[in-house]
Amino acid sequence: MDLPAPTQVPRFAHGSRVPGWDAAVDPAKDPAAVPDAATTPVPAELRSEIEAHMAKYPNPRSAILPALAAAQRVHGWCSPEAVEQVACVMALTPGELEAVATFYDMLETERPTPVAHHSVYVCTNISCSLRGADAIYAAIAQAAGDDPAINVRSFECLGACELAPMASVDGTYVGPLETSDVSVLFDDLRAGRPVLESKQLANMPCADPAAAPPTDAAKPAKASMAGKTPVKLLLDGIDEPGLATVEVYRRRGGYEALEKALKSDPEAVLDELNASGLRGRGGAGFQMGKKVSFLPKGAMVKYLVCNADESEPGTFKDRELMQKSPHMLIEGIVIACHAAGIGEAFIYIRGEYSLQADILEAAVAEALQAGLVGENILGSQHSLKLVVHRGAGAYICGEETGLLDSLEGKRGNPRLKPPFPALAGLYQSPTLINNVETLATVPVIMRMGGAEYAKLGSEGSSGTKVVSVSGHVQRPGNYEIELGIPSREIIYGLAGGPPEGRQVKCWFPGGSSAPVLTAAELDVPYDFEAMAKAGSMLGSGAIIVVDDSTPILDVAMKVAKFYAHESFGKCTPCREGTNWTVKMLGRIERGDATPMDLEIMAGVQENIIGNCLCVLGDAMAMPIGSIIAQFRSELEEQIERARLAEAA
Repeated sequence: MDLPAPTQVPRFAHGSRVPGWDAAVDPAKDPAAVPDAATTPVPAELRSEIEAHMAKYPNPRSAILPALAAAQRVHGWCSPEAVEQVACVMALTPGELEAVATFYDMLETERPTPVAHHSVYVCTNISCSLRGADAIYAAIAQAAGDDPAINVRSFECLGACELAPMASVDGTYVGPLETSDVSVLFDDLRAGRPVLESKQLANMPCADPAAAPPTDAAKPAKASMAGKTPVKLLLDGIDEPGLATVEVYRRRGGYEALEKALKSDPEAVLDELNASGLRGRGGAGFQMGKKVSFLPKGAMVKYLVCNADESEPGTFKDRELMQKSPHMLIEGIVIACHAAGIGEAFIYIRGEYSLQADILEAAVAEALQAGLVGENILGSQHSLKLVVHRGAGAYICGEETGLLDSLEGKRGNPRLKPPFPALAGLYQSPTLINNVETLATVPVIMRMGGAEYAKLGSEGSSGTKVVSVSGHVQRPGNYEIELGIPSREIIYGLAGGPPEGRQVKCWFPGGSSAPVLTAAELDVPYDFEAMAKAGSMLGSGAIIVVDDSTPILDVAMKVAKFYAHESFGKCTPCREGTNWTVKMLGRIERGDATPMDLEIMAGVQENIIGNCLCVLGDAMAMPIGSIIAQFRSELEEQIERARLAEAA
């Protein structure tokens, strides 16, 4: 239920109370609950930073995550003293902040001994593990030893699967790593030099299909589109030096679509979006134009939230778009806000993307100075405030309502729907939520026209799609394809197929939450409808390839452990089902299982799907259920081998 508001209620510019304010304690009724400013010393720089964050939001509570991150940077961890200082500045209780901090992986709430000076996070999720991440993690942990200055952790997907196996060293992404790199990594770290500079993500070019050598493994595909000229819209010139600056972006025609849109009636812009047939590129595939049309009309407070919490294992397309062409995203956001009558927007970017967040913030500042965001954009009547908001490590915040709660300064718990965000989203106001690739496509549509854009792709799946390909392929990376191309041409033709002498065993078409397909489905067109008919989904557009060198049990265990770790525990089918699935897979590994366990495990997945508040439980149940169905014989053989080994 709604609790009393604090004494000083934050307000919108027009004077109405911010909806959704739900401080757990009313300082006016319990003044002792908030730390006393007279007895709680707060470093001046920390206070100034927290207050600056609070000023960005209609509801200052939204500054909780950036405030806690700032305090952690000062104190080395979210210590009781750090939390108390944040509580003092924000006029909240330490208990509220502690409850939020413990939800996020990147906020350290347990005391390190002593506080480490460097953090080395090694990605051990599926795409990295397929390329030897577990051995890299073991080597790094051994090399770090008991050095108190270095905090080594295994981490779930860091969104750089093309660098697999990779690590984040004090926020800098490096990879692909080999065991021989480990000693160099620590030498660089301890000497204060840039770590493995030649392997840093910032220095990596985009995958270039045109430069890819031909491969014998690219067998003829049914309904091949090989004769068509490849279309590049989002990745065109993506590696041009300086593209992240407004000067270079505008020289290439950037913001011309915005000028065109601002001269048009918002309804005309919406008509172009509808004509394009653009479907959301974040996973659900819902048409963007329809999403915009669901928002109420008229003068009222409305928000746009860009979902840049790209946490689906195997997905890294949005990261590259933000890093290399941030103004394309900003332009798309401004156009979408004009079409929907929105005056305030937020980019919620996952906390691990520190480099990309820095680039985005610099781009927003440039755009503001150039009059491309802010008041009366390009001399029009449209104004827009745009804020970059950093998350703190929680997969569930990729779910739109969990993201909204997180943006409001809470734990990222998904909400019950209805009401849907279009009617009651951020701060309980109408909210449009789209992901990075979707919004980055908006300027393209405005430039070429919705009808022309709709001519690309296949029926029901118009346009191009940036596909992230990782795992057992020779050329992992992001590739822009026209929807409807046979999947074989992506996996073998663009990404080079599995290593020499290996065959595709299975592949995830849309990230680790998509039901797996086998080599028999390689000729299925890569679009929304065809993937659904094949029993899977296009999802986020992340293809993870597994070759015949990897036992399917290892794949299932990696998937199940990830979702069990990320489940926030609210729904019984998800909380219990994910954990039981991990335990049952463990029984197979240990030799304790019987073929009946496969039936039980399949039944558990069926009981999860469709029975949870959000789709996190389904995200595990769908791939695990498909693995059991597709590879039952291999799992039965594994059960028998493990049983005999245990008996011996």
